[in-house]
Amino acid sequence: MDPKSEKQMARMVDAVQPYCDEPIVAAMTCSHAGSMRSVLASKLSGGAGALSRTSRLPNPVFIAVGANTIFAFDYRPRGFKFKIKKEAARWPRSEVSVAVDRSSNMAYFTLTTAGGESYAMEITTLLGGGELVDAFFAALSA
Repeated sequence: MDPKSEKQMARMVDAVQPYCDEPIVAAMTCSHAGSMRSVLASKLSGGAGALSRTSRLPNPVFIAVGANTIFAFDYRPRGFKFKIKKEAARWPRSEVSVAVDRSSNMAYFTLTTAGGESYAMEITTLLGGGELVDAFFAALSA
């Protein structure tokens, strides 16, 4: 990873580490899949395309990857920092499968739990965050 991406990953890991009971190796801010498109549609249609809640996870959500656990947190961005509000979910990594897909401007992943819950998420890569997303996906899929 380039130094800028390493610094950003460290900033995200540092934000969630105090809320986790194991070392965090990667973290990323994510949105529900399709929510970026819904926000754009809402803006273009004067609010008619408002988001519907499709997941028990908050939107946006902060996903953190530990050695044994995947954590999800409700958060709010605060400038270049993150305000963690509360833990929204956690899953044993051994009970979660991950599917990843990339396009030129977006990265998508789906977490599927052993219990059958499925969470489709997206991450924008418009601002050159490709290396950061690749590192997150590598940790998530390890």
